[in-house]
Amino acid sequence: MQQLTNMQEIETAVNKYGELVICKNNENNVVVMSMEEYKRKIKEEDIIKKLKKSEEEIENGEGIESDIAFKELRHKYEY
Repeated sequence: MQQLTNMQEIETAVNKYGELVICKNNENNVVVMSMEEYKRKIKEEDIIKKLKKSEEEIENGEGIESDIAFKELRHKYEY
């Protein structure tokens, strides 16, 4: 991410990075980032969310044995 303070800097960033996303962060600051960086951030947040859900399922005894999980994955992806 890069701090931009005027339109010239925004234009330079667009020329350098292509598509940009403008959003707010957790501290309520406006943030400008490349589309690639934004997609990577969203993907990372999704992975963290899924890991947290998995941890909760394990704590609640909802998980399955690893040998069964791997068997199902091998069958699903045919390897």
